[in-house]
Amino acid sequence: MRNVLILSTAAMALAACGSKTACFAMSDEDATAKVIAEYAKLPATEKGDPAQMQFSPARVVGVGRNASTKGDGKGLTQVWFMQDDHTLTVATLTEDCRLQFRPGLAADAVKQAA
Repeated sequence: MRNVLILSTAAMALAACGSKTACFAMSDEDATAKVIAEYAKLPATEKGDPAQMQFSPARVVGVGRNASTKGDGKGLTQVWFMQDDHTLTVATLTEDCRLQFRPGLAADAVKQAA
């Protein structure tokens, strides 16, 4: 019975990944973990400059969200990471779990975005 429960839970988790709203209203920790995990899956050719694309929970300097309604397709979560060169990289996670990265931002960019 335990194996059936584990398989059911895994199947539900995989189904949620294909959802149009799977990444809507995630906690800060979950959004950060999602960004880090998805970036790690990218091939090296898509990762950009390693000096400006370093992600870990310790590097997070801010998390922000826009105002939207679940399912409207406009939900965004931004996770801001400090880099060794004192620039910021913002990872934007859409409600359907698509990611965009913007490295090389000025250190005060997170304050300007707030």
